[in-house]
Amino acid sequence: MQDKLLIASKVKKTIEYLEKITCNFPNKEYVLKNKIIETSYNILELTYKANIHKEIVYIKDIILKIRMLEYYIKISGNLNFPEK
Repeated sequence: MQDKLLIASKVKKTIEYLEKITCNFPNKEYVLKNKIIETSYNILELTYKANIHKEIVYIKDIILKIRMLEYYIKISGNLNFPEK
């Protein structure tokens, strides 16, 4: 499904990529995996809200969520997952 909102379609592609990557996380890292996926879906939701309501507060929330997602990804990059 192609989205008319370009940024939403980019966020959706990112979510698909993150879901593929996080499926390889070990079971003990389920909290980190869930945070990454949950935050990415929150970014998509806030993107739609910002488009509908045109309020700066949603844009600030998007920036905050992106920074948190960046942190979660950085943390996961620092972990050494054993090969399956």
